[in-house]
Amino acid sequence: MKAHRMTHSCWRFVLFIVCIVAAAGCGSDRPQVYPTQGKVVFADGKPVKLGTVELYSDEHKLSAVGTIRNNGSFLLGTFTTDDGAVAGRHRAIVTQMVINDTMTKHVLDHGAPVDPLYGSYTTSPLEVTISGDGPNDITLTVEKAAPQK
Repeated sequence: MKAHRMTHSCWRFVLFIVCIVAAAGCGSDRPQVYPTQGKVVFADGKPVKLGTVELYSDEHKLSAVGTIRNNGSFLLGTFTTDDGAVAGRHRAIVTQMVINDTMTKHVLDHGAPVDPLYGSYTTSPLEVTISGDGPNDITLTVEKAAPQK
């Protein structure tokens, strides 16, 4: 009995089909994201210098997250660190974690703290709409935390 051997062109055809099937299946159920950047500022216009911005889409059940830079700016990512956010309405939160290390010579300026109200989806009043048509350059305005007594 003679064994059947695949020819070189047959292997190329099989590899071609495998690549087509793999490409069709990759990310097909992943929603489109759109570049999104912005700034977090206090009501007086001064930037929030530290923290994280997170947007949540109830429709897609997805979050986009970005780190707040010292000038208040951020860049959002959903599937990668800077790919953007899905289109539609989003609830937004701004969270901070500032550790008081009580060092007397500590000179790093973390800026004013954000009111903890903005750190939870149940209490934050912030909402934004991400567009699939144009640039998404958003500004989130927050209040300062009340001074500690």
